[in-house]
Amino acid sequence: MKSNSEPKPHCYIAVFGDPYAAGHVHVEDGAYGHKNLPSDLMPGDMLLLYCTGTYKKYPRSVPGFGIVSEVAQEFKNFSYDYFPFNVPLPLEFLRFQITGVDLDKFSNIRFDSYWFFRISNESFSSVMKGALLSSKKDTSFHEKLLLE
Repeated sequence: MKSNSEPKPHCYIAVFGDPYAAGHVHVEDGAYGHKNLPSDLMPGDMLLLYCTGTYKKYPRSVPGFGIVSEVAQEFKNFSYDYFPFNVPLPLEFLRFQITGVDLDKFSNIRFDSYWFFRISNESFSSVMKGALLSSKKDTSFHEKLLLE
């Protein structure tokens, strides 16, 4: 039995591989499916969208986050609204932000059951705070330094 004190919305990591492989999709498309889709996935749940090294446009990074907009449990898929970060968050950053059991799951994404999994609201919040900080950087300043 689930506790009513469980935090909402739930937070997840959705893992994307090569979008040109059979059955795969682009992270920007706002659609995802997985055979182990949780039965309690609901509109409003939050997603970190991680791309593996085989995803050429955003290798080993989180280019954005998503908010679940529609769930089709009978088809084991859902739709989400995609919100890109100004700068994709690299894998190394995620390893410092995700905690405990969430990090263990994330470290084992090569196993099929961990291509879509729930994480704590604390891990999600920590990553999002880091994304906010990285988006506030004045990249024009860094570009000027490189040109000089």
